Amino acid sequence: MIKAEYHPHLDPNLNDNPLSETIQVELFEESFLKKLTVITNIVPNFWELPEIYQLTQLRQLTDVYIPDPQAWRIHNKIMSLLLFCYVHRNPFSKTMQILMRKISHSLKHQEMFDGQVAGMSTAPACLVYGESGTGKTTTIRKVLGTIPQAIEHTSYKGEHFKKLQLVWVSFDLPANGSPKAMCANFFRAVDKALGTSYHDIWIGQNDKKYSVDSLMAAMQSIAANHYLGVVHVDELQFMLGYGKIKGSPNLQTLETLFNKIGVPIIQSSTQIGVELFDTLKESDHRLGHDMSTVRRMLNDRQFKFVLHPKSSVHFNNLFDALFPHELLLNNDESNREQFKGKFHELSVSLPAIMVRLALLHHETLKALINKPGQSEKYRSTFDIILLERVYQNQFHLIDSALSALRKGNRKLFEQKIRANNSKKAVYSNEEAKEAKKADKTSEAKLPQVKKSDDTPHSDVKLVDFNLLAQEICTGVGGDE
Repeated sequence: MIKAEYHPHLDPNLNDNPLSETIQVELFEESFLKKLTVITNIVPNFWELPEIYQLTQLRQLTDVYIPDPQAWRIHNKIMSLLLFCYVHRNPFSKTMQILMRKISHSLKHQEMFDGQVAGMSTAPACLVYGESGTGKTTTIRKVLGTIPQAIEHTSYKGEHFKKLQLVWVSFDLPANGSPKAMCANFFRAVDKALGTSYHDIWIGQNDKKYSVDSLMAAMQSIAANHYLGVVHVDELQFMLGYGKIKGSPNLQTLETLFNKIGVPIIQSSTQIGVELFDTLKESDHRLGHDMSTVRRMLNDRQFKFVLHPKSSVHFNNLFDALFPHELLLNNDESNREQFKGKFHELSVSLPAIMVRLALLHHETLKALINKPGQSEKYRSTFDIILLERVYQNQFHLIDSALSALRKGNRKLFEQKIRANNSKKAVYSNEEAKEAKKADKTSEAKLPQVKKSDDTPHSDVKLVDFNLLAQEICTGVGGDE
């Protein structure tokens, strides 16, 4: 959380508004990419260190990040959506005050506001898509991480304005299609950013049962009350599994929650997910009832993440960051290009696989060198036979998925790379085993959620929605 400081923008449309004037813009690509880039700081005498320090040095590889070639464009897209959305949401404007009253009124009636306010336009949506492991979510969240997330206002130009502004938030859609789980993910993300207790208020209290409509109305009210600037919704392709789940979120739900109150959405999905959305019939509830607006949410395909060829600048920069000179055994650079070719083949240039494979290769080589009688057998880091052994030992559980991707079968790759229950992608044997173990222990039934027309049992305490609406519009957790 930072204290608000106000500075005018070069675009006069963005000025005289505390929400936009408190956000500073990075204007230069070089400095932005430098800010995002994370490389190792390996000591020159790495091979002379005691083993424990070799291991701590190698752990730096897990933090390595080389920005995707589209990172700067994504930054500019997000910033432009974020700043311009506030033009129509000036907190001192009559339009915004009317919108806040209407959202408060809807919350009292336990429903989302789904209307129009004169002067307020529906915010746009942007789509980022590509294969699992290409770095979509990482890039979006790295870019968002360069923007202050929570800002505390007290006054603006001499006028009282005590608010906690939530500039951005990122959350995942649930794999199981539960609308309550989606709301819970959103509440947790907001609480983490602002230090509020919305999850406890709406989800965590066992003596209160809220309908799905009530929870979604709360989501919308929280977004409005904290002047949410942009929302990132990840794992959009999970909606494709909601086909037989009654009441599950759809694209229309997301639009009503955010776009219609002026909050732009950044959506991320696998490429197969986007292609399958295009095949759904107009009556499919996963799309919603308004095709003209829902299709628009998917048609703005601004950013596609791709597999990088061996000759690409991005692959070579990431490879060099994962194999810095200080880590090369005996400073041996021979066989580098052949090794790089095999590394590209095995990892399919997926950054998620590249980082894990490089770390395990370095750790294995270190262990062998430190083993009595083995040091003479290994003379170079760029040992292709050793790399293949590491891959076979540590990635064989996901090899069928990677093999499918090498052959261009994206659909089979996405099916095989994900855990059965959580549907989260796994990128090594260890992650696959952990996911399988989690699947076995997650058989407990999901908590029941009241449908919107359910009536509570007599022993369930009902919330005073008039009071809650007032709290949300005046702030919870110290926000006024």
